[in-house]
Amino acid sequence: MDLAILSRIAGIIFTPSDFFLLLLILGALLQGTRWRGLGKGLVIAVTLSFLLVFFLPLDNWLATPLENRFHRPPWPAHVDGMIVLGGGENGAVLAARGVMGPSAGESRLMAAAELARRYPHARLIFSGGMEPLAKGEMSEADVARTIFAQLGVPPSRLTLEGRSRNTWENFVYSKKLAQPQPGETWLLVTSAMHMPRAMGIAARLHWRVLPWPSDYFTTGRPSGIRWNSSLASHLGTIELAVHEWAGLTAYWLMGRLGDTKH
Repeated sequence: MDLAILSRIAGIIFTPSDFFLLLLILGALLQGTRWRGLGKGLVIAVTLSFLLVFFLPLDNWLATPLENRFHRPPWPAHVDGMIVLGGGENGAVLAARGVMGPSAGESRLMAAAELARRYPHARLIFSGGMEPLAKGEMSEADVARTIFAQLGVPPSRLTLEGRSRNTWENFVYSKKLAQPQPGETWLLVTSAMHMPRAMGIAARLHWRVLPWPSDYFTTGRPSGIRWNSSLASHLGTIELAVHEWAGLTAYWLMGRLGDTKH
C-alpha cells in the first residue's frame, strides 16, 4: 500500500482521542465477559488519562518545544520567493458554501498574503494536494487559490502545487517549480508546530529557506495546573503535537531530515 495512505490510516487510528475512545469501548464490551477485570482496568485508565489531560498542561509540554524550535527572523531586505505549505484547508465547506471552513492553515494563508504585499516582486508558491483518503473534494491548492483571491493576492502572483499528499512531497514538487538558485532568499510559511519537520526536509533536499512560522497554539512559557480549561481544546493540541513528534520520528528513521543547526 502507498506510504502516504498508510501514514494517514495510522494517523487516524492512533489519534489520542480516537485511541482513548477505542479503549473505553473495549473496556465496556469486556464487562460482560470473563475479562471483566481487564475491562474495568481499561475504563479506569482512560478516565484517569482524561483527568490528567484536563488538569495538567500536557498539551503545552508537548507543543512548546516544537513551536520554540524556530522563530521568525527580522524582515529580510529582499525576498525572492515564499513557499506556503497546506494546512488541511477544508475543500468540502468551500465547495458547498463559497467560504472557507475552520482550518488550522488559515493563519498560514494570512501570513503569506502579508508577505506578498510587503514583497511585491517575490514569487509565491502554495503546496498542498488532496488528502490521501479524500475523494471528490477540492484540493488544498484549489482552496488556497480562492482564499488568496479573497485576501487580495492577484492570481498572477500565485504558483500552485496540487499533487503533494505529505510534507516530503510538498518540498519535492515545489522545488521543481521554484528552481531556487544559490544566494536567493526564500521564506517557508507553515505552522510553528510543523516547522521543525518542514525545515528538516528542506535541509535534506538542500533548499535553504528562512522559517516564517504561523498559527501558534502555545505562549511558549511554562504552564501550571489548570482549573477552568476545555478538555476538547487540550486534546486537539495534544493530537497535533503527537502527530508532529511521530512525523519527526518517522522521517528521521527514513533519512528524510537534514541538519538544521547551521
